[in-house]
Amino acid sequence: MSDTPLICLRGMTKRYGNLVANDGVDLDIGRGEVLALLGENGAGKSTLMKLLYGVVSRDAGTVEIDGEAVAIASPRDAMARGIGMVFQQFSLVPAFTVLENLLAAWPHRMAWRSAAEDRAVMERLHRLAPEIATGKRVRDLAVGERQLVELAKVLNLDARLVILDEPTSVLTPQEAGGLHGFVRSLRDEGRSIVLITHKLTDVHACADRVAIMRGGKLVDVARVDARDDGELIEAMIGRRVELPARQTTGTFGPPRLVLKNLTCHGTPPARDIDIEIRRGEIVGIAGVAGNGQWALAETVAGLIPPLDGDVLLDGEPAMRVGERDAFLSPVAYIPEEPMRNAVVGGLSLADNLALRDIAGNTARPDAAAVTEQLRAFDVRPPEPRRAAGTLSGGNLQKLVAARELSRDPAAIIACYPTMGLDVQASAAILDRLVAHARNGAAVLWIGEEIDDLIRLADRIAVIHAGRIDAMFDGGAASAVEIGRHMAGHASEAA
Repeated sequence: MSDTPLICLRGMTKRYGNLVANDGVDLDIGRGEVLALLGENGAGKSTLMKLLYGVVSRDAGTVEIDGEAVAIASPRDAMARGIGMVFQQFSLVPAFTVLENLLAAWPHRMAWRSAAEDRAVMERLHRLAPEIATGKRVRDLAVGERQLVELAKVLNLDARLVILDEPTSVLTPQEAGGLHGFVRSLRDEGRSIVLITHKLTDVHACADRVAIMRGGKLVDVARVDARDDGELIEAMIGRRVELPARQTTGTFGPPRLVLKNLTCHGTPPARDIDIEIRRGEIVGIAGVAGNGQWALAETVAGLIPPLDGDVLLDGEPAMRVGERDAFLSPVAYIPEEPMRNAVVGGLSLADNLALRDIAGNTARPDAAAVTEQLRAFDVRPPEPRRAAGTLSGGNLQKLVAARELSRDPAAIIACYPTMGLDVQASAAILDRLVAHARNGAAVLWIGEEIDDLIRLADRIAVIHAGRIDAMFDGGAASAVEIGRHMAGHASEAA
């Protein structure tokens, strides 16, 4: 890595009203290095990279590339200077083939296409994932495969700097390992990579340096081998955090939440699911996104009727009838997409927290109690009168968790409850799941963090193509073995 930085950011500042998202940030990005950018939700790390990429206009600050001040007013400007960014939300056309999506972003104009040119367009992707067929429709790809197509689009621009926003959040351990290797190969080619992530495993797998943001400021920059995990977490949140641990004798009460031969609506549907979750037990569901998890969660939560089979709570059918029943149910539900079916965007935070009280005609908490509840779950900003639709995705997740986990539910359906959340917020929500289990709740936890599932779940079921492919004891499970089942390659050698 050259001593002269590829990019120098100086005094980068961005304000949204009274909120200072970036507060005079100075950061160098070296040539041929992988820089991990860490921080809590709302720390300002994604905003900083969007300022560099031209998605967001800065209020103050300068950008230097190769020692020269440059003006970047749009992503087009950034791409013209060799900067590419892969966002969490993909920009692919589902009805197009893989090749057609890559051609749409191909930087070289072609009067006509030849087979050789098609191979050139696909070369980067085939290095990443040789099994992805050129003519396959993007809508038929797994989420992890779509992310690799998105990355190939950026690499086809011959970017000198590649910015990856939470790139492993939807990948199996094997896919994440492959991506880590590819990131290292890009570094070996002399490219620079900024890895926005909340996973310390990503940092250790491929980063050279780590930059940590807190409250819009850059608080630490160091080589990865100079900081242990405790120091990284402490820098992110300003104090040490104890990760939740599951301590159980392995003895549970009788079956409380029972799924009997359950088949659900969905694409793909979840099929022939048989699981008994006992009082005090946490059962995790691991799987690559798009393998029937959404259909399973919505059906078990009682929001959509099953095609076949039953969902029983304490021996009684758990199906709800109408929206009112959804808020009177003793089953707590944290869905994958809170804005779609758990939050009313036009209502205030206080009203969203009180939806169960409104449905049950019970007393609502006063403003002081609401504010305390918001702070307890770290919903930012903790302003009861603020419209829920103005919150970020992570804060919406915490808002729903605050409503659903502040009570004493008989069962909890938690679908990706910590997706996109930082270490502190994730630990707080997982602590609540463990506490409710200790109090006798049956917990069905559909998760994306395999290490968390292994550490906290009593059993882990792997879902693939809508079916339960394997069941593991939580403490004895292997991430590699779980990942193999997630990918549908259980018989392959390690």
